[in-house]
Amino acid sequence: MPRLAEVVSQTIRSLNPEALTERLFGDRLESWWQEHTRLLEESAYQGGVQTAFFITTFAAMGRLAKIDGRIKESEINLAAKVMDHLKLDTAQKKLAIRLFNDGKQSDFNLDIVLNRFYRQCKHRVSVLQIFIEIQLQTAFADGALNDKEQTLLKKMCKRLDVSESIFNRIERRVRKKNLTGEVIPRVKPAKAMSLSRACTLLNVSRWSSREDIKKAYRRLMGQYHPDKMIARGVAEDEMEEATEFVQDIKRAYEIVSKAKKIR
Repeated sequence: MPRLAEVVSQTIRSLNPEALTERLFGDRLESWWQEHTRLLEESAYQGGVQTAFFITTFAAMGRLAKIDGRIKESEINLAAKVMDHLKLDTAQKKLAIRLFNDGKQSDFNLDIVLNRFYRQCKHRVSVLQIFIEIQLQTAFADGALNDKEQTLLKKMCKRLDVSESIFNRIERRVRKKNLTGEVIPRVKPAKAMSLSRACTLLNVSRWSSREDIKKAYRRLMGQYHPDKMIARGVAEDEMEEATEFVQDIKRAYEIVSKAKKIR
């Protein structure tokens, strides 16, 4: 018995709160996920990535809309515009509304849904970023981003491994113009870039080796350099964002290089 108690104790200690939550609610979530997958398939909406995106997007929109206590008409209208943008048919719209209502429930475990979404779509960076953009559109539906919405959005980004720099780029684009075409006032200008901010943008730490920092810089430059974006045929507004982001990457690398004395 002492040995059994020790094994049980070690097992419990090995489970972090996130893993424990997923074990406790995983079966219920799996049934919920499979049921919505089946309904989507019946409506001819197929594909693993597309299905994961659909389920998570509308459930997360419901949670975000409800986070400040009540759902506003502007948020409902935004959800309808997203449905139209995705060209959903009647059955699919009904399912989207059902997911939205599920997500707004206080006992709905969005963290597990986000984990499932990330596992299925982590290699589709553009899908994750589109998801975040839609959630930002939801938050800005009433023209403002409050603290609770900001906290939840940052939590989503952490779950989906969307960096702060990418989130800020998407947020700035959404602030300019949401799905309704309304221009949203800009917030106060960004402060001068600190070493901590530069490290975050490059996705390195101040203790990273010089070689790792160089690799991170080259990887980002390769991904966002305008020539690469043109080759991928991106839209004009994305090109503008990429050009500005490249300048920030260069600036961040200069700051980190100076601190690490990299030549």
